[in-house]
Amino acid sequence: MRRTYTFLLLLLIGLTIGSCRQKQETTSPTPTPSLVRATKTAYAIGDSITLQLDPSFRVNAVGWDNRPVQPIISSGLLSFKPATATVGYHQLVITGQTTTQKQVSDTLQIDVWSDVIPRRLAYTVLQTYPHQRSSFTQGLAFYNDVLYEGTGLNGQSKLMKVNLSDGATIQSIDLPSQFFGEGITVVNDHIYQLTWTSGQCFYYTTDLVLKKTFVYHTQGWGITHRDTTLIVSDGSNRLTYYSLDFQKLGETVVYDNQGPVTNLNELEYVNGYVLANVWQTNRIVQIDPASGKVVGELRIDPNLPAGVNTNNDVLNGIAYRPGEQALYITGKNWPSLFRIQVKALFEQGRRQTLVLQDALPASKPLSVDRT
Repeated sequence: MRRTYTFLLLLLIGLTIGSCRQKQETTSPTPTPSLVRATKTAYAIGDSITLQLDPSFRVNAVGWDNRPVQPIISSGLLSFKPATATVGYHQLVITGQTTTQKQVSDTLQIDVWSDVIPRRLAYTVLQTYPHQRSSFTQGLAFYNDVLYEGTGLNGQSKLMKVNLSDGATIQSIDLPSQFFGEGITVVNDHIYQLTWTSGQCFYYTTDLVLKKTFVYHTQGWGITHRDTTLIVSDGSNRLTYYSLDFQKLGETVVYDNQGPVTNLNELEYVNGYVLANVWQTNRIVQIDPASGKVVGELRIDPNLPAGVNTNNDVLNGIAYRPGEQALYITGKNWPSLFRIQVKALFEQGRRQTLVLQDALPASKPLSVDRT
């Protein structure tokens, strides 16, 4: 009897201890409330930044991108206007103490949007050329009046010289089947062709002889250049600048007045601005590379070309031939290539310099199905 009683007592104690332990393991600590809260999720350049302060918090110092600012504090609100601001995320650090004299610091990431409303750029179709329906167009470029085209899809990717007048292939080279070809650009008698997720850029002569490959550590979407600076998109809202041997030089994040402009794809540098296809739309944006602001946009008629579902066979391909105030555009598996006049692109005067800047990452490269 005593043995049975002892056993029951030990079992009861064990269950009690287990219950307490389980309670300790499943009960999460009470989160510390934020002492500072932004009143908006995003601001435009030129806006005052306004924050709601907890009544128990007394502010001692405010830093904007590691630079001190002098805020106005009134009725539980802290506000200041940054002297200068670029688009993208900025770090705001507020230090102070609570009513219990505890020293604390709160860090916020403030997203700043463009203060420019992009102007709508009008276009006129000047001429229509045949284009191979089998070409999953990823890059388009003129060099010495020769049209080059890069295509995508594993096992179908290639680089071609194309006859503009009839769309026929003059010369081509296939990529190995494991590579998904992307954007192209031609610099100093050599062609750069990106690949999507392989992190390799193929480097050819203009006679399509492969010379070497370069390595990069993002997705590859679109590529263009200004003089000896390569400009690359990776599907996010970021443009990254490289030297001709693919050493990273800097980056710019791209915003309009509605926020970050993501899915930047095929690129072309025209008159001091970067033009970018926005993937899966009929939109081409005009980007000021110095500020990252979208200053203009082309909205291509979704019925161009006629009979093509441009939701599936999307716009993708921009080429500029020096000396013409026109662009050449096409899309994936389109039957046509169009020469369009966009006068406003050339009325602003040529921008002579490309200013490189470092920027906080705006987003991770997208992992998406490009097919």
